[in-house]
Amino acid sequence: MALKLLVLASNYPHAGHVFSGIFNERSVLALSELCEDVTVLSPRPFVPPIASSLVSRWNAYAMAARYEIRNGVPVYRPSYIQIPLIGPGFSHDYGAFLCCRRVAKEMQRRSEFNAILAFDVVGTGAMGWRLGRTLRVPAATWITGHIPKGRSHSLTALRAVARSDIVFYQSRECLEAVASLIGKQTQLAPARHVVLPRGIPEPPLMSRVKIREQIRNLLGVADRQTLVVSIGRITRAKGILELIKACTLLRSSPDVDIACVVVGSLPAFDETRSFNREIERNPLLRNRLRLLPACSPDKMWEYLCAADIFAFSSHQEGMPNSLLEAMAMGVPVVAFGIRPVLEIDAGTGSISIVRPFDVSAFAMEISRLAGSFELRTELGQRGKAQVLERFMVRKNMADAVERINEVIESYSGRA
Repeated sequence: MALKLLVLASNYPHAGHVFSGIFNERSVLALSELCEDVTVLSPRPFVPPIASSLVSRWNAYAMAARYEIRNGVPVYRPSYIQIPLIGPGFSHDYGAFLCCRRVAKEMQRRSEFNAILAFDVVGTGAMGWRLGRTLRVPAATWITGHIPKGRSHSLTALRAVARSDIVFYQSRECLEAVASLIGKQTQLAPARHVVLPRGIPEPPLMSRVKIREQIRNLLGVADRQTLVVSIGRITRAKGILELIKACTLLRSSPDVDIACVVVGSLPAFDETRSFNREIERNPLLRNRLRLLPACSPDKMWEYLCAADIFAFSSHQEGMPNSLLEAMAMGVPVVAFGIRPVLEIDAGTGSISIVRPFDVSAFAMEISRLAGSFELRTELGQRGKAQVLERFMVRKNMADAVERINEVIESYSGRA
């Protein structure tokens, strides 16, 4: 069946925040190659004009166009009102649905979608099943990360899971978290509850040696130094504090000469300022650990070209795409052994896994790899093979499209 898909995304790149929801966009671009038609609906919080000048985050929302064609895909961004006193559950669930229903009906008249796919169970999955009933098409939800704490979020997520026609899970940990909320794991039928990582695109063809030299020169990293790269948001939950501590230990050792960069700084949306102050107060890290701005996907691949080791110190993830990208480039990875990391490794030894939050062991493993080009090469090649086999976005999106088409064929059009 020729699939005409309406994709709901709580975050999608826009003029005010060009890196917001970048992995949602990558999934959409892969889907657009597999479907007859893909259109994105990405609701945004309503921001009064006077408020947008007061807070940079609000200004970013205000800059998002209500409609645009982005990389060949139509993107609609109707606004919805957040009501703090009523609670986030209403805003994300029924409130967002009410604000977007009219736009969705107009889109349906023009495009005749035959399915809905929502990325993020709380942000848009809650709205997705309601729109599915309204438009009389099946609704799929893709749970891409952890469900936020709080009773309202849990109830919203449970409604979306119960009423979606099929649910994809970014990792087995995501599925088990939902099963725990439901309380009866046996009810999660495999045909309707599918563990399927969204995956990443293949690395582009690049002049890696030349780019490596250019980026390292730009960063002031000498050939003799080991460059440790980390990519992600600058927040405590992403492990930036543990990485700072590990780098301090490494800089204290006379046996290793490292430089470290963390790519992903967005001061209006993260904790860059407080961590930069901490780095500046530490004489061992000054000019050796740098927080760099978030960058485009093309630039991200260039940083990975320059990297000798990829450090992943996050506390929790749905599925760590930046880690997968490093592995796909053949960069050896040192990571805390949180559940998604263990799922990726799957006992293959393709990641150097350290007990979660053991900063000393994390630093020691980086030091061990820094001392051996052969060890780094071997680990990097194992990681690359693992990712290319299991985590390619086009392959995994094709699997999702096939399963959604099966749901369409058996759909009864519930009102």
